[in-house]
Amino acid sequence: MGILFSDNSETKVEIANDGSSSILKSVSVDISSWNCKRTLLRQDEVSNFIHETKGGKYSALLPLLGLHDLEIIAENLRQVSKSIKLQSQLDKKTTQFEEIITKKEEIFNQDNFEQIANNVKNIHNAYCEDSKSEKNPLDLCRDARKEIDKKINGLSEEQKRHIALTSISNLKLKQYIKKIRSANAKLVATVEPLISEKLEVLKSTVLFVDKLIEGDKVDCPACGRSISVDNFREHVNSEQSKLQEIFNSYDLKKSYLGKLSDGTKLLKTNLDKDELKKWHKNLIDGEYSINIEYVDKLNAEDIRKKFSEEDLVNFEKSVLPIIATASTDTKDIPAEAKQLVKDKETIEVGESVIKGEELSKYLARINALITFIDKIEHGVRSEIKNRSKSSIDKVSSSIQSMWNILHPDEEIEDVHLYLPDDIEKAIDIGLTFYGVEQESPRLTLSESYRNSLGLCIFLSMSLHEDDNDSPLFLDDVVVSLDRNHRGMIVELLEKKFKEKQVILLTHDREWYTELRQQLDQKDWVFRTLMPYESPEIGIRWSQKDTSFDDARAHLDNRPDSAGNDARKIMDIELSMIAERLQIKLPYLRAHKNDRRLAHEFLERFISDGNKCFQIKVNGKFEPFTKAIDALINADKLLISWANRSSHTFDTAKPEAIKLINTCETALSFFYCPECKKGIWYADSPTAKAVQCHCGQIRWRYGKG
Repeated sequence: MGILFSDNSETKVEIANDGSSSILKSVSVDISSWNCKRTLLRQDEVSNFIHETKGGKYSALLPLLGLHDLEIIAENLRQVSKSIKLQSQLDKKTTQFEEIITKKEEIFNQDNFEQIANNVKNIHNAYCEDSKSEKNPLDLCRDARKEIDKKINGLSEEQKRHIALTSISNLKLKQYIKKIRSANAKLVATVEPLISEKLEVLKSTVLFVDKLIEGDKVDCPACGRSISVDNFREHVNSEQSKLQEIFNSYDLKKSYLGKLSDGTKLLKTNLDKDELKKWHKNLIDGEYSINIEYVDKLNAEDIRKKFSEEDLVNFEKSVLPIIATASTDTKDIPAEAKQLVKDKETIEVGESVIKGEELSKYLARINALITFIDKIEHGVRSEIKNRSKSSIDKVSSSIQSMWNILHPDEEIEDVHLYLPDDIEKAIDIGLTFYGVEQESPRLTLSESYRNSLGLCIFLSMSLHEDDNDSPLFLDDVVVSLDRNHRGMIVELLEKKFKEKQVILLTHDREWYTELRQQLDQKDWVFRTLMPYESPEIGIRWSQKDTSFDDARAHLDNRPDSAGNDARKIMDIELSMIAERLQIKLPYLRAHKNDRRLAHEFLERFISDGNKCFQIKVNGKFEPFTKAIDALINADKLLISWANRSSHTFDTAKPEAIKLINTCETALSFFYCPECKKGIWYADSPTAKAVQCHCGQIRWRYGKG
């Protein structure tokens, strides 16, 4: 296919069988620079835009505002920030660091890093022979831990038993249960019973929401509503924001359930140690047999997955008494063993704190980078919002102006776009409906009104911020508009788009005929496509600007359909011509007045034509007898063959061919053979008459 421009330069594009395209030749104009979103509007896009959410309208309008590139930059920055968090394992490492800080405060209180390092060095010096050598704090910790383990292994069985019992008594399971209950209390106060599962799914949803396929719908795991993928990201972010406090409580609960699980594993490990066999057996033989049986059956991993209040109560009753007994039995622990336990714990926590210093610096760098990227993204979004507001303020007045043309004297005012304050990526349409302000048209306007509003918005956008002199393509944008509103589009195009090339595409034969009659033919060209026949022939332009080729397409298989289509075309064409020439017809009641057929119009054209339809011959006007004869012939065939085609199936192909050709010929006489303009094109110098552009044909009394 090709496009010829006004300077005779041409762009040719080849479309392959797979739908891909390539520009073969381009001179003067680069069509790849045309913004499709600002150049082409399809009927479904008009409807979809109005029904979109605020976020959907935002995405649709950004290209029209010329801000799509900035939105891509902002979105890329957001994705970079997410990727950094994911690849750096920020959440996981932050949790690890928080656990280190908690242990540090338990062992070292408010000591700083230097004080902790000195404490580690002192313990190292107490156990290691090479205390004079210079080593880094981590090496000191490792050496000290090895020596302490050696000393513990060398202790007596009694001392080892005390150390194992001390490990059990130091478990903070009671504190963990208290923290879990505190988090549960917050969750119960704010969410329904199944919130845990929903939150877990919602958190996972954030990771894959960007991979969903556009245009489909998904059920939100948080609220259960069915939402289009286009709006799902916005909805997930909104749900996350509303549930942030719940997330915090939920994460806290999960963290302490994990600690309770780890503590349970450590308890079971210690109970299985050789040095505690006797103590363990005494518990089983005594009053704690049920407690030990509970611990033996308890699966520590189940605590992480699901642990109800009832489970916590059973855990308290069965496990905490064992820990309390261990604590009681360690009161007489030998001083040497007690010191070894204390020093080992200090060294282990000290080692994690020293390692945590590097982790702290790592987290600081990652957070600084993320903060920097987020700040840039915020700056880009602020720029988008500022530019959007500036453009929207300009466009809104144009939207109202176009709306007034399509809907004159209707109580819908102050139609405008606006940026909601509560959502970052959102645009919506405001209006005043019969004196009441509305934040969105979806609840108040009919389908037809909403679609014409969408058309006004697109057309307004196409007139603003457009540095490229690109054409405007409107593809069947009036399908859902009421007939009376559809008719006003002609006035809209003539008033607002005089300086812009507009290409209108439509399947509506009646509207096409209206446009041919109403639009100024010195500015507009009318073409029809031949009906599609085969891939070899492809799509072709008809050599005529009427739509009789639609009728000819049925000649081979359905001659009766061809004849019926010819009659319908004449009904439409003649009604438009009669309106332009102000033909006087008798009034008919109700809908019959607007549903006249071709025969009724032809009767009046033939009757009035002898004195009204004239052609200039040798400088003088005389009756256009050839035209009158053509109208008479067409009327005869419409009464006989066309009516039969509409009501029976026995129309022959030659009859249908003659009917189509005769009707097409009759209509052609209303257009000047010299200037090609309609007889209604201009006022005649003679009063009460209209004529073609060159004055070759005229219709008298057309203005009477």
